[in-house]
Amino acid sequence: MRSPRWRWRASWWGAVRPAELQALARSHALLLDGGMGSMLIAAGLDSGRAPEWWTLERPEHVEAVHRAYVEAGSDVVHTNTFGANPLRLAAAGLAGRCRELNAAAVAIARRACGESALVAGDVGPTGHMLPPLGTATADELRAAFAEQVEALVEAGADLISIETMSDRREALAAVGAATATGLAVHAAMTFEPRRRGVFTIMGDPLVESLLELAAAGAAAVGCNCSATSPEMLAMVRAAAPRVGVPFSAQPNAGRPRVTPAGVAYDARPEEFARDLAAMVEAGAALVGGCCGTTPEFIRCARAALRQGATP
Repeated sequence: MRSPRWRWRASWWGAVRPAELQALARSHALLLDGGMGSMLIAAGLDSGRAPEWWTLERPEHVEAVHRAYVEAGSDVVHTNTFGANPLRLAAAGLAGRCRELNAAAVAIARRACGESALVAGDVGPTGHMLPPLGTATADELRAAFAEQVEALVEAGADLISIETMSDRREALAAVGAATATGLAVHAAMTFEPRRRGVFTIMGDPLVESLLELAAAGAAAVGCNCSATSPEMLAMVRAAAPRVGVPFSAQPNAGRPRVTPAGVAYDARPEEFARDLAAMVEAGAALVGGCCGTTPEFIRCARAALRQGATP
């Protein structure tokens, strides 16, 4: 297994180019962070409120989450901007604050990371559907993504990370906007195993979708959310050897269940970490966690990757 710990040239900060990200990921397994929204909810964020509000109202809580992941061993930390595109912000009562929010989120992440981790500008879906399920156009979505990624780049994000896409047309709109900045772009979609294969909820197939994102300029592609770590391990084995660029995997912390205290997940950090290490063995170059994962999951993953690394 490749050594999971690495260092980058200081000159890359704020401008990790596609070839540079690919060189890093192909020589060292990069450990990403884990869940943000679930961590903020545990800290008191109302579950129905957009996490981006806390970037403005309680930045110290957001910074504490970033810092906990860095201390746990994350090489790359995602900004608290998953829903910080103008369309989604408008629905959350934050219309007109896209640049302000993205800039503030990058600054918070940068303070927490210091010289210990790269800052990935996080980009999620707009919440607007393309035909036939909605009326949004690809141009409208690309314009929304362009406004967000430009703000992230202006604020000094090191790279762009697109996550949790279920419609490859929307993912392609995001990749098109992000690659125009010149920064390295990581693009992940959310897939689920079905009887006849692995697809998004929109019916987009695993390998074909990721090949299309890579052809559109994504420097790294992969899967995040929806799946458990054993399910995602199977996805890595099926897709990583075929996509032609570094592959990422960020599973959830098992299956969610509702408890009197809120939503809980059933995976144990040690088991999750073993699965992440197996994903690296199977060809994944970037691994981390999604919903329900915490710094403890990442700490265990760092230990598992270190144990499996060759001297």
